[in-house]
Amino acid sequence: GRRVVSLGRQFQDSLDSLMGMLDLTAPHFIRCVKPNAALVSDSYDGVYVMRQLEQMGMVHVVRARKQGYAHRYPFDRFISRYGYLKDGLVEDAATCAAYFERHLGTRSPPPGDRAST
Repeated sequence: GRRVVSLGRQFQDSLDSLMGMLDLTAPHFIRCVKPNAALVSDSYDGVYVMRQLEQMGMVHVVRARKQGYAHRYPFDRFISRYGYLKDGLVEDAATCAAYFERHLGTRSPPPGDRAST
């Protein structure tokens, strides 16, 4: 006879299919900003919009890009471009941690492309 598939199994299969599809893509995120708290048309609340942009980190991103940090280079490209700056420098973990602490406020680099070549 015909086998009955449980709701849990259907959900798991659907989730597995979605995860398989996501694994094949390079997703980008779209951030939505609401023009006003009431969600009515033709009404723009600048303070409300700015608060949303600040809370999602977009104001920080814009400031960083205006300062010249608009690109995230893969590690090998970064080293090929700026590697000459490190010639003769000691690169042990303690030294790097001290630089990160002083300049970034943390003892490790921020998340991102850490692939080394």
